[in-house]
Amino acid sequence: AVYPCETEDDVRRILGNHPQPYRELVWPYAKVTLLAQALTSEVKELARGGHPRVGGGYKGLVRFRKGTGNLYTEGVIRPGLQQLDQMGIYPPRIDLQALIPYSAYIQFRFTLARPLYTRDDEYFYILENPVMKDAASKVPVVRASTWKGLLRTAMIVHMGVQETAPLFVRLFGTSLDEEEGGSRRGRALLYPTFFDRIDLEVLNPHSRVTRAGTVPVLMEAVPAGASGVFTLLYFPFDLLNEPPDQAEAEVREDLRALGEAIVLIMRVHGFSAKRSRGFGLARLEVSGVDEPHGVIALRDGRRQTFSTLAGLSDALDLLFG
Repeated sequence: AVYPCETEDDVRRILGNHPQPYRELVWPYAKVTLLAQALTSEVKELARGGHPRVGGGYKGLVRFRKGTGNLYTEGVIRPGLQQLDQMGIYPPRIDLQALIPYSAYIQFRFTLARPLYTRDDEYFYILENPVMKDAASKVPVVRASTWKGLLRTAMIVHMGVQETAPLFVRLFGTSLDEEEGGSRRGRALLYPTFFDRIDLEVLNPHSRVTRAGTVPVLMEAVPAGASGVFTLLYFPFDLLNEPPDQAEAEVREDLRALGEAIVLIMRVHGFSAKRSRGFGLARLEVSGVDEPHGVIALRDGRRQTFSTLAGLSDALDLLFG
């Protein structure tokens, strides 16, 4: 089938508010993709923002309204999250007994205090600033590699840990060339975080000369109030042959450093684009996936919970006595 997007009627048929709509277009993301054809046509602004009085357009699919949500959240995000849960992908449920000694994990559900801005890999899109989405489900996501990079930066820039320090190498490994001795894996393994909402935000950049607003920019975002699950697996593959006292000391040092870095990116420095302006921060309170509180657990059965991000360090102290 062909779905042109060159006239107002084309836009309305794609969106479904036309006497002869494309009834087979049920998935909201399919509508968003088809609207991108309007980027080179005279109806670009109509496809993007809808009619000035009656609304519609891409904005009508994504704009979050209190009490009603939006079509994208209801038609894409909720079904996507349900499918990920049914497949056992997200939220991750880790069986420590199936892993090696000294394995551990930190997991909690957090809520955004400020909007999250990220950049998607999709270049053909009705909006110039789409939020990062999972390639299959189209649910907003922070990738595992992004979390790992943020933790690395927090340790180097804000905690003063050198990249060559034993602690840093243990957690994140190295990426040396083979000629220099090969690479080393790290013990810290991150999981992606999927979010349960999407919205549009308007940023108004200001001229550095006149201090006046320039042209407002419409951006996709994960809004304040959206939630996701953070999961870190600590997998010390290289501790198997170490003396118990040394292994315990390294695990303690590693997990405490990771806990500090997690709090820094969640509460102080953020994990969003434009985080220097305070975006991408989490609320203090956290919860668990299958229980009321966040969890840190070791394979040997030791376990602590925490209800705030500030309580993570206390939970780690209690874990190790």
